[in-house]
Amino acid sequence: MEEEAKQLVTSVGDQLTWDDFTRSWYRLVRRVVFGDTAADNHELTDMLTELRADANWAFLKPRKRKLRAKFFAAVERGMRQAPPGTLASILARAEEPGNAAPVEQIPQWLFAFDPAGMATFRALAALSTHPDAITRATAEVAKDASAHGHLPWLRACVLESLRLWPTTPMVLRQTTRSVAWDPGVMPASCGVLVYAPYFHRQEGKVPNPHSYTPERWLNDDDGDWALIPFSEGPAVCPGRYLVLMLTSAFLSHLLEGMELKLERPGRLNPDQPLPGTLNNYSLRFSVRRRGRSSS
Repeated sequence: MEEEAKQLVTSVGDQLTWDDFTRSWYRLVRRVVFGDTAADNHELTDMLTELRADANWAFLKPRKRKLRAKFFAAVERGMRQAPPGTLASILARAEEPGNAAPVEQIPQWLFAFDPAGMATFRALAALSTHPDAITRATAEVAKDASAHGHLPWLRACVLESLRLWPTTPMVLRQTTRSVAWDPGVMPASCGVLVYAPYFHRQEGKVPNPHSYTPERWLNDDDGDWALIPFSEGPAVCPGRYLVLMLTSAFLSHLLEGMELKLERPGRLNPDQPLPGTLNNYSLRFSVRRRGRSSS
């Protein structure tokens, strides 16, 4: 992780874009999943991106069966060759029931890291425009510079980014029992569509719902919030702690090496309600490397 972050810090010019960030982020992801030799295997994640784009069209577009077969062959090869300590190696050595399909689990991990990168880049934008938040972040990084381990403030910054701009705005669930509402009774096994932005910014329920307030996540007592950046219950995201560890540590390395200023901050004003959406693809930062004067 440190290697990829430092490489990004040294290679980026005077401006940091989403393309710069995501290139380094996916190098990190491939190394975590498959090992160091997969760092430059852009073809693997490019194939996944193409398959996911087609999947968005559902039955309206023919399946790319050859590409899908090529992709899964590459995933299986990567899993079998993965060195100890990688996620793929752990999965390859795990005892699985006869109907398990470990090769089909890895793509779930890979595309789950995509929204994790989005949340991290958006957190950078929020930090850049909120002086109090970035001051606490840089202080935490300076205090933990040698370890980049437990980073509660930066983890909270990522969680707050997910609250304000959820990467999964609609969540599908199913009732396990009948539920009585004022209008009537919802039966068991009923499909439910949860619109996360409504609950994440519910007036009168969430304190300061439209502001960037990472400190809300530092209290273990979440109260009665209906916040689900990683979901909850039986369908809770099993990668929650891994994602928070990687995103917060990657943030810490970037903040240690660069001072970032968001270009065209627009409505990301700490004195005003923050917008309901934030396009991470268009975010651009002016870069000043720490320890150097700006050019």
